[in-house]
Amino acid sequence: MRAEIRKKEWAPTRELLPLILGQESAKDLSQKETAKLELFEKGLKKEIKPGDSIEAAIGKLVRLALAAEFGPSLVTAQGAGPMIATITRAIMADPQLKKQALIIIDRLEHE
Repeated sequence: MRAEIRKKEWAPTRELLPLILGQESAKDLSQKETAKLELFEKGLKKEIKPGDSIEAAIGKLVRLALAAEFGPSLVTAQGAGPMIATITRAIMADPQLKKQALIIIDRLEHE
């Protein structure tokens, strides 16, 4: 018998896009979640430049999101580059994810 691996679609536990866009109250977030979100936003404001290509900007978004969620040691570890590139390519290939990423980048770039 072959072992079957069921493909299960990842479903985030919380919709962060409305929080980032300021459309939903952040009062339901824990202090730890709020700190991570603030770290992510500050990092994006510093890193994203108007001359960045879409792929470069999304790559920075991925790197900063991983650093905010799991710590900066993850993105500096050996092998992190290919992981970030794979996630970036996946976002670039999915129209909905790409649109969400661009909304976040645009909002934070123009603040």
